[in-house]
Amino acid sequence: MNVSTAPAGSIRKREFHMLLLVGLVAINLRSVIAAPAPFLTQIRGDLGLSEAAMGALVSLPVLCFALAAPLAGVLVRFVGPRRALLAGLILVVAATAGRPMGSVVLFMVGTLLVGVGVTVGNVVMPALIKRDLPHRAAAGTSVFTAGMCVGAAAAAGLTPMLAQATGWRVALASWALPAALAAAASMLVLRSAAGAEPPVSVPPPAPHRRLATHPLAWAVAIFLGAQSWSYFSVTTWLPTYLTQQAGTSVTTSGLALSVYQVLGIAGSFAVAPLVRRWSSQIPLTVGVSLCWAATTLGLAAAPAMWPLWTLLGGVTHGAGITVAMILVVLRAESSRSVESLSSMAQLIGYGIGAVGPFAVGAVLGITGSWTWSLSLVIAAAVVMLLAGLVAGRAVTVEGAR
Repeated sequence: MNVSTAPAGSIRKREFHMLLLVGLVAINLRSVIAAPAPFLTQIRGDLGLSEAAMGALVSLPVLCFALAAPLAGVLVRFVGPRRALLAGLILVVAATAGRPMGSVVLFMVGTLLVGVGVTVGNVVMPALIKRDLPHRAAAGTSVFTAGMCVGAAAAAGLTPMLAQATGWRVALASWALPAALAAAASMLVLRSAAGAEPPVSVPPPAPHRRLATHPLAWAVAIFLGAQSWSYFSVTTWLPTYLTQQAGTSVTTSGLALSVYQVLGIAGSFAVAPLVRRWSSQIPLTVGVSLCWAATTLGLAAAPAMWPLWTLLGGVTHGAGITVAMILVVLRAESSRSVESLSSMAQLIGYGIGAVGPFAVGAVLGITGSWTWSLSLVIAAAVVMLLAGLVAGRAVTVEGAR
C-alpha cells in the first residue's frame, strides 16, 4: 500500500514497529564488539598474544566494517535489504556462539565473521531508515545509534558478571541469544512493512565512481573515520587504562565502560531535536570534535578524575556517531544514494577507525606511555573538526560539488 494513501494509524503503527526493530538490531551491532573489552588481559594471556596482537585482533571487526562494506552493498542490491539484514544477523549469531570455544585461530576467524555480519547491518540500516521512516529520519537514526550504545553498555556491564559464573568464553558466546532474537524480529517486521522483496539486479557503478571524487562524500567518510578511531580506541582501552593509571579494579573498570556506553544514549537522543532546529550540522560536528579533545586531554592529564571524563566521553561518543550517521542520511536525497554513500563512508571511515585500537596498543607497547597513545585520539579530534566543517553543510552529494 502506498504510504500516502494508508490510514494515519496504520502508518504510525508501522513506524513504531520499525523503530523497535531499528533499536533491537542496533543493540546487536555493538554488543558483540564490546563484550571482549573487559577481558583483554585475560584473553591475551589465555591465547598467548602480545598487546599489539590483541589490539589487532580487537580491530578485526572494525576493519571488516571497512573492507566488507562494498560487498555488503552488492549483497543488498542482489537480494534486497530485508534478506541481506537477515543473512548478516544469522552470521553474527553463528560466529558469536562459536568464536570463544577454541583456539586463537577459531577466535580470530569468529571475530572476523562477526565483523562481516555486523557490517551488513551497518550498511543496511541507514537505507532502511531512509526508505521506511522517510519523515522521521533523524529520530530513526537516533534510535539506531542509541541502540548501539545500549548494546555496548549491556555487554560491558553484564559480561563480567556472567563470566564470574561461567568463565569468559561462555559469557562471550551468550551474546548470540539476543542476536537470534533480532534475526527473528527482522523477519516479522520487515516482511510486514515492505512485503516480499524480489532479487534486484546490480545497478551500474557510476554513482560510486561519482562519490569517489566528491569532496562532500569524502568529508562525511573522514568525519565517520575520525569518530570511529576515537570511539573504538577508547572503548577498547579504557578499562585497561583505568586499571593501570587510576588504580581501579577489573570490575570497576568494566562498570566504567558500561556507564560510558550508557551515557551515549543521552548523547544520541540529544542530537535529534538539534538537527530539526538547525539547517546546518556544523555546530554539531564542531561540538563533538571539541568534546572528544577535552575528554582525551582530561584522561591524560588527570586520570584520578576519570568519572568526569567518562561522563563527558560517554555523551560525546553517542552524539558523535549519531551526527556521523545523520550526515550519511542527510547528505543524500534517495535511499539508493544513501546506500551508496553509506558503503563509501563505511569503507573509508571504518578503515580509518580500525587502525585506532591497534595504533594505541602498538604505541603503548613501544613507548610504554599512555600519553603518547592518547595523543593519537587527540589528533583524530582535530581531523574530525576539519572534516565536519565541510560535511556539516546543508547540501547533498547530488546538488553540491
